[in-house]
Amino acid sequence: MEYAINARISPKLIYPSTLRLGGSNPKGIQISFTNYYMELGGKPFIAICGEFHYSRYPESDWETELAKMKMSGINVIATYIFWNHHEETEGLFDWQGSRDLRKFTELCGRHGLHVILRMGPFCHGEVRNGGLPDWLFGRPFDVRSNDEGYLKYVRRLYEEIGRQANDLMFQDGGPVIGIQLENEFNAAAALWELTAKQGDEYLSGGSGGEEHMRLLKELAVDVGLVAPIYTSTGWGQAPVLEDEVLPLYGGYAYTPWSISADNPTQRPTNEYVFVSYHDDEAETGEFQPAYRKTKYPFACCEMGGGMQTWYLSRFQVEPVSVLAMSLVKIAGGCNFLGYYMFHGGTNPVGKTGYLNESTTPRITYDFQAPIGEFGQIRSSNHLLRPLHYFLQRFGPRLAPMATVLPEGAESIHSEDIEPLRYAVRTDGNSGYVFINNYQDHVEMKSHENVCFKVTTERGTLTFPRKNLLTVRRNAAMMLPFHFDLDGLNLRYATAQPVTMVESADAVTYFFALPEGVDGELAFDLEDQDRISVDDGGIERGEDGTAIATVPQNTSVLIHITREQKRAVQLYVMTAEEASTLWEAEIAGKRRILFSEVPLAVTEKGLDFFIDGKDEFTFREYYYEESLPGWISDADEYKASMELDGLFRRYHVQIPCIQIPLHIDRVHDHKVVINIDPEVLQVVEDVLLSIDYTGNVGYAFSGGKLLHDHFHNGAPWEMGLNRFREQIQNGEIVLETTPLRKGTLTVDADAVMAVEQYFTGEQQAVFHQITAEPVRRITLIAGHVQKVGFEIL
Repeated sequence: MEYAINARISPKLIYPSTLRLGGSNPKGIQISFTNYYMELGGKPFIAICGEFHYSRYPESDWETELAKMKMSGINVIATYIFWNHHEETEGLFDWQGSRDLRKFTELCGRHGLHVILRMGPFCHGEVRNGGLPDWLFGRPFDVRSNDEGYLKYVRRLYEEIGRQANDLMFQDGGPVIGIQLENEFNAAAALWELTAKQGDEYLSGGSGGEEHMRLLKELAVDVGLVAPIYTSTGWGQAPVLEDEVLPLYGGYAYTPWSISADNPTQRPTNEYVFVSYHDDEAETGEFQPAYRKTKYPFACCEMGGGMQTWYLSRFQVEPVSVLAMSLVKIAGGCNFLGYYMFHGGTNPVGKTGYLNESTTPRITYDFQAPIGEFGQIRSSNHLLRPLHYFLQRFGPRLAPMATVLPEGAESIHSEDIEPLRYAVRTDGNSGYVFINNYQDHVEMKSHENVCFKVTTERGTLTFPRKNLLTVRRNAAMMLPFHFDLDGLNLRYATAQPVTMVESADAVTYFFALPEGVDGELAFDLEDQDRISVDDGGIERGEDGTAIATVPQNTSVLIHITREQKRAVQLYVMTAEEASTLWEAEIAGKRRILFSEVPLAVTEKGLDFFIDGKDEFTFREYYYEESLPGWISDADEYKASMELDGLFRRYHVQIPCIQIPLHIDRVHDHKVVINIDPEVLQVVEDVLLSIDYTGNVGYAFSGGKLLHDHFHNGAPWEMGLNRFREQIQNGEIVLETTPLRKGTLTVDADAVMAVEQYFTGEQQAVFHQITAEPVRRITLIAGHVQKVGFEIL
């Protein structure tokens, strides 16, 4: 079926924003805003912001995890500053260890990551009281109000934060580019967890309107928290401090707050239907700001990178839900992405009890995020990385492009499975077709024999021409048209651009085939241009067009030579191979690596994080002779290299380590694990995988709760190294409460104490428990002999 869309439009009207935001650092690099996007150094800049809470992660592991986030394509770190993590007891602030905001911020700067401080005072984040200290309860004023009594405490908090962040602001040469004031003001509240039972007493949702936000900003500035960007959440009934604060938005596929005992089923969200967020006349669903939509950039801080399970809502986050939401937001005109969470964490235990909200587990805040609570790189990460690399490399091209929706798009709703959902971002000449066939809590259908008819200023494109598209259920993709390749026009492609590298002789572009899609790439060539493909087919037309076809299960190199110009190469990858691509900047050179084993760049070189195995392989695209190779920095493991066309292929062997577990079954629902504590000293981590059926899983040692898990059908994962000081004599006790289907009744004849009886089915059993070592293998740059290798 042919789907038509008119991309022949005038360039989008872009002008300097009325936002009184921005500023320069000592190097003269300036942050500024148009009405449509942020600028850094005078160029469009797409922020890719990932939430990571420092106080929910061990200080000793911050640097490793920040390196993983940077490798994931994140360029801005957002972090909550939870008041009750720092001033649990009135007047006693704690900024040490995992609460060391200053050290965390400095590490972000060391890794070239910008920072947004979400400093409340109300934060929510599933923290007790929304982050407000217990001792604020019962005071002679309302919290989240303009009452002088409350603001006096807020000023003291901000002063403390200001001291921690002193000279770390962007204007001082530091990494802090943004300050978020409050959170979900007038849109959400939280339980005062001091009250007798859930639901007895809620915090105020906020009062004082815009004036309250103005007072918070003035307090921040007064204590030295001066940043080029001030933000606030814009959803709900949140007041927007006009021209003073950039409002931020988001969306989640999983909304456990909508679930109750009376309403156990979540309805589909509207996050996967294309809308034009930056169009004053467009229908935009729940996004109905008080200001003109074209006045400010549409920016996000809470796109669901996952979601924490709640007691009444157990689910497994579908990895594609994160990618699909990103593509829908971008297609709609979002030039500022923000994921909550991008990295999971672990709730600290406070002096006065657990610091989490009672709807969630006591300890875990894994959030099923792209990087897990123990540093696991998840499937959603593999899907997002190629998109993030594209935004970093080609974001300045995309940012000015307008959203165009096809006729009838406004009538599509979240539960509609018949129409194909698609949209375009374009400048009238070039652009991208976005396709989304994912919808949360709905079973979508596949679409066969799809092609697009896109009208541009250059004429009408109908593609693909040879192999029509199959858009599978849950597919989400972005296809370019009239994409510039170093001066050569790629007329269209049924593959997604990811990144590029260049040398004096050639520029290489990397494209990813969407899963289930055969590649078709059409080029406008001169008569003297020569094109070849190492697998697939080439067909040249009389109009100068050359069409390369690539089977969906094959990665190929397309090579184009031009007279007196650099060669152009396209490495077109399968979807599977694209999920193993990692991009890094090392010693001023861009490096493109392919590895199933997660990796990160450190001061030494490349760190690989390998689970269980005693060997692994990876490849690097070798595009310039000056690129050094990779060698082992330790005697206990060996790295060998062989040449494979345009790649260096490495094979790394490491000594085998077994993790013996001694398991005693006390009951089906309670087991005792014994592990040699010495093994925790010689590996990066030991990851327990616990397959069980139950309601809530608990892990204890010495009678103290180490970790917990709300059962959702997925294995419960627990890293042991962060608990090595708490695990006594290597003993861990696992226990689970019953998962029940039936009726719970109260004995009406009970004489004194209330007694409950359950009738129905219940299960509480541990099925299998395994332990895998996680090892960090470091390779450093070094001389590698080249044999029979030629750079094209």
